[in-house]
This record gives sequence, structure tokens and C-alpha cells, in this order.
Amino acid sequence: RNYLHRCVENGRDFNVNLGVKNTIITTGLRYSLATGNWGDQRKAASAKAGVSQVLNRYTYASTLSHLRRTNTPIGRDGKIAKP
Repeated sequence: RNYLHRCVENGRDFNVNLGVKNTIITTGLRYSLATGNWGDQRKAASAKAGVSQVLNRYTYASTLSHLRRTNTPIGRDGKIAKP
């Protein structure tokens, strides 16, 4: 992180492999897909819940039914919620 800040402040090119550890991205993606909470593990309360779900593949019809479900961001009062 400090490496990236110094490179940007000095106007130099930077190497992303030196600035970001690949394990951070991998563990974050695994956590998000495993729990369905999209966001930082430490800030679980502010993470967006229910982004990923397990796909039901019992039968072809149940798979299609699961894929057709949508999440509409409309509140109880009928107004569209902000994304």
C-alpha cells in the first residue's frame, strides 16, 4: 500500500504484483462466494448480503426456476430504492 502511494505521488509506474498480495484477493473472493456476503470480512455489518446463492440442481425445472428469480429493490411503500 505504501509502495503504491509513493509511486503515485512521485509519478512513477508501479508493479501491481508488488503492491497487492494475490492471497488477499483470493481469500476475499472465496469468503464472498462461500457466505453470500459481498464485502470486507471485518465490516460484515455493512456488507451486501445475499449476493451469491447455491444453485439448486435437483431437476432441470428446479434449476430454471432458481435462475429466473430476481431481487427487485422496491420497498414496501412502492418507491424504488437507491442501489
